[in-house]
Amino acid sequence: MTDFPSPSTLTGPAIAILSVLAVLCGSVVLRDRLPPLEVEGPVARAAEAPPSDPPPSDLAPLDSLTARLAAELPVAGIAPPPPPRSADFQLDPYDLELRLQRGDTLDGMLADIGVPDDDRAGIAHALGGFLRRHPLAAGEAVQLSLQAGPDAPDSPHVLSLLVRPEAEREYSVTRDPAGAYSAEEKIYEVRPRIVRVAARRAGSLMESGRAAGAPPDAIHEFIKALSYGVDFQRELKAGQKFSLLLEQGVTEDGRVAEAGRLLAGRLELARRTETVIAYRPRHGARQFYTPDGYSVVRAFLRTPMDASHITSGFGFRHHPILGYSAMHEGVDFAAPKGTPILAAGNGRVAVAGRRGGYGIYVKLVHTPEIATAYGHMSRLGPGIRPGVKVRQGQVIGFVGSTGLSTGPHLHYEFHRHGRPVNPLVQRASLRLRLAGQELRTFQALVHRYLAKFRTAPILDASAVKRRGN
Repeated sequence: MTDFPSPSTLTGPAIAILSVLAVLCGSVVLRDRLPPLEVEGPVARAAEAPPSDPPPSDLAPLDSLTARLAAELPVAGIAPPPPPRSADFQLDPYDLELRLQRGDTLDGMLADIGVPDDDRAGIAHALGGFLRRHPLAAGEAVQLSLQAGPDAPDSPHVLSLLVRPEAEREYSVTRDPAGAYSAEEKIYEVRPRIVRVAARRAGSLMESGRAAGAPPDAIHEFIKALSYGVDFQRELKAGQKFSLLLEQGVTEDGRVAEAGRLLAGRLELARRTETVIAYRPRHGARQFYTPDGYSVVRAFLRTPMDASHITSGFGFRHHPILGYSAMHEGVDFAAPKGTPILAAGNGRVAVAGRRGGYGIYVKLVHTPEIATAYGHMSRLGPGIRPGVKVRQGQVIGFVGSTGLSTGPHLHYEFHRHGRPVNPLVQRASLRLRLAGQELRTFQALVHRYLAKFRTAPILDASAVKRRGN
């Protein structure tokens, strides 16, 4: 089928043209049939004089009108040709946001959207020094302003590029009229901000704290501070409330530069509330204290991990795998695979590796009389090997089910003079207490933090997940 316009589409313009033609033709016929007017005097003589130029054709007005109508009345369905483009014509700029995927590079990402080689080389040269010091990570957003020319619409030029590898650091790249690229670095001021995490225990404290948006390091500090005075096996219950005070570093435009270090924490147990406050004495290291100024640190942790219940106690039992009764020389704590295991006290690693039915096993010697042992690990902690020194609360391994084991758990032993004793009945040592001006300074801090537990803004867990912290 051809693309001629339909008759109904042409009816309007055709009728208009035919009407004009009819009027013109009628006027010509009438002029020829009417007798000429007789005029006397100079006008008559002038009329009788032969014309110097041939008279215009009777159809000239018609030809002129037809040409004008053809120019002014477009034929339906046929578009007029576009005006010629100037040599410097450019398509409109547009914005685009891209995110680096795992294994991507900035140059590769720009190549994927068709950015010319010269542009990519110029951007790489401008940004090279900055990105060597602060490389981009997977998930980083790259803001682009692009513009393409009519001769290469699929190869846009980068007019500007903006990337922020860190909350307090931003890089911008711009293109000048000559096509050269330059980069600038902007540093944002970071200010402290106190926020609180308010949650209920569902699973382990680590899992519950992470779900509420708290950073892992802060939760680990909280668990370590509690472990001196809280019996995680007997006192922890599902649904218990806990709160954390965190000091974040926030840029002037509201981005979180530092996820938050732990200032204080509270755990509501069945019969009491355990509160720990971080404080650095004038001539000492930062550590945690109770609100009345006692250090939480004791010679040994009551439990070496965040575990909610005991699956097997100390003493004789029927072995679930061997099938006979035997002495169980430690205590088994149930916990998810991968839960961090902490050194119960300062000491030296005597054994680290596989040891028969214990699976992956660590033994620490704390004093000539006291040692602790940890079995069925999934793997050893960073740097744990025979001979190295460890500090109380240091991660020495992770819960697993290696060796003779029916599921993920920690087998924990406490030895005195080379013989295993019940870890749950060992007495903790005395604790140090602040005094004098140091105590008064600390108590002013306690008063401030206890007020912040009521008034500080609650951390937005959804925002933390969007950032990927």
